[in-house]
Amino acid sequence: MIDSHPVIAWTPYGRRRTVSILADYMKRDHDRGVLDEWWLYINLDPAGQEEDLAYANELAAAYPWVKLKFRPDGHPRLSPKQRNTGYAYLHMDDPQTVYVRFDDDIVYVHPEALTNLVTTKLSLADSVLCAFPIIVNNAVVSWHLQQQRRIPGPSKGWKSVQLPYCMDSVGWADGEFAVNLHRLLLDHIEADTVEELYMHHTVTLAERQQFSVSCFATLGSDYTELTPPGHLGAEEEFWHSVHRPKQAGLANIIVDSAVVSHWSFYHQHAELDASGLLDRYRALAEKLR
Repeated sequence: MIDSHPVIAWTPYGRRRTVSILADYMKRDHDRGVLDEWWLYINLDPAGQEEDLAYANELAAAYPWVKLKFRPDGHPRLSPKQRNTGYAYLHMDDPQTVYVRFDDDIVYVHPEALTNLVTTKLSLADSVLCAFPIIVNNAVVSWHLQQQRRIPGPSKGWKSVQLPYCMDSVGWADGEFAVNLHRLLLDHIEADTVEELYMHHTVTLAERQQFSVSCFATLGSDYTELTPPGHLGAEEEFWHSVHRPKQAGLANIIVDSAVVSHWSFYHQHAELDASGLLDRYRALAEKLR
């Protein structure tokens, strides 16, 4: 709980491989008293993911504060399966709770990230819909980090993110760039200097700017005021980053003092999987136990 508001982290769940890293950060923040529950919203293929489902059940059995959530009754399975994640908001029925999304390939959460995201969202609830962190490996974030000289640019041999665009050819699709980002962050984590990536100021995103929604904080009232409550009526990324902010007269922001790491977009898989960097993330998470 933060500022008398319950805090629930939630994850569209499909991959044990990376959620097993995220789980150590969720346990850390629960043990610190800032996280009340962690929901795993089960979004698995009908067959072939039995081990992933077993792991989710193991987590829920081991930790009473880990809850499994499912597609609500009466709602058809959608294709591609990512579209089913939009149903998760039907479960977010407490207007006073802060809900913080962590995709199932978030592999690092700075110790102050959750607190800073939640307190910022609460303080700006009348003017802000989504409070996003500094998401390492997010094209729009990478553009801003380069503009603020928090990550290297061409003068240091790095490619330049071309635009603050969620599918930028470098920030979203370039595997080599992603490897460099993760290596830089891991070096900062190991040196205890992650705060050097903090931005000069919180960034207000442009109106109707699409943004990859792998991590963000919202308030339950953002969903309970809908008709019917929790029904977005649009694909969730479009709703949060393009449709709802314009409709409700709200902004989306990148909080300058909250850092998380998003492992991979599909165009980056080959280079990242060959890099060995996920093992470094796993070793760091295991040190929290």
